[in-house]
Amino acid sequence: MTIQPLPRRILLALGLSFLGCGGAWAQTPSQDFANQAQTDYQTIANYVNTQFAKSMGFITTLGWNTPPGVFDLLSGPRLEVGIGAGADLMGLPNLNNLTLGAINLGSNFNLPSSVPFPFPVITGRVGLANGLDLGVKFLYLPLVSLSDLGFTANYFGWGLDLRYKILDGTTLPTVTVGVSWDTMKGSFSLSTAIDQISTYNDPGPPPSANAVSFTGTNNYTLNWDTQSFGAQVQVGKDLNILYPFVAVGFQRNSGTISSIMNGTGTYSINGGASQPINLLATSNAPPVYFEPKYVAGLDFGQGLHWAIVGESNGTDIAGETSFRIQF
Repeated sequence: MTIQPLPRRILLALGLSFLGCGGAWAQTPSQDFANQAQTDYQTIANYVNTQFAKSMGFITTLGWNTPPGVFDLLSGPRLEVGIGAGADLMGLPNLNNLTLGAINLGSNFNLPSSVPFPFPVITGRVGLANGLDLGVKFLYLPLVSLSDLGFTANYFGWGLDLRYKILDGTTLPTVTVGVSWDTMKGSFSLSTAIDQISTYNDPGPPPSANAVSFTGTNNYTLNWDTQSFGAQVQVGKDLNILYPFVAVGFQRNSGTISSIMNGTGTYSINGGASQPINLLATSNAPPVYFEPKYVAGLDFGQGLHWAIVGESNGTDIAGETSFRIQF
């Protein structure tokens, strides 16, 4: 059997098709920049979400600010209501040390090395019997929108706790053990301008250095829905007007923390025509599963009380102050 050679027109068509495929496979510096920018966005979203995941379980538990003296329904004091406010200082360390290929953080994101998280709190407590009391708290921030800063936030949380006094006396300190359950749900978003002029080193082939102009808007949104179970031991001493106290315990956290980053705008390479770009990255993580908790505070007054309290999980530091009335 004789194999006939392919007609020349078929060979020509095959050659042109291969050339067409090669053109489709080749990436221009502009396409490489857009692809790398998307990868960078995912890297940033993962990093920032991981940092918030270290804090949101701890924040869920904040606001329990009563010293260890347990209320008693029979002998009194029987009831307490209070209002307070505080802030947790969350760290975002080394954000500028992320390894990125296309995005210049200094031109696109104005995230500080630490972020204060405010929390107003309302508390109530009632004595039961036999050295046992019950507490309730509410954390609530109505929708706050600061258009000049591109910032919006709102959240709601609440919790219950039970405390039991195991030691008290004239000369001895008061020792109380307690358990608590807290939940919190909310979101905040931050919008920043993108105004990047930089050099993009395209790996090629062939490698090349390219001037990049990238303008637009970046939006970051954090959503969380967290729960926490905790237990702690409180130790303090009532000195009439002054009541110093400390506590140590643990928290078991659960829930979800998610970040969404969206960048929209235009970019150009080496002074060429502007190209539209839309970057979207999402990241999800649970809060830190298990962590310690440390508390130190001073309570002043009788009947009407003023407290200053500091709390930490070994990473974050939170401070709060409150005013409480006892009956």
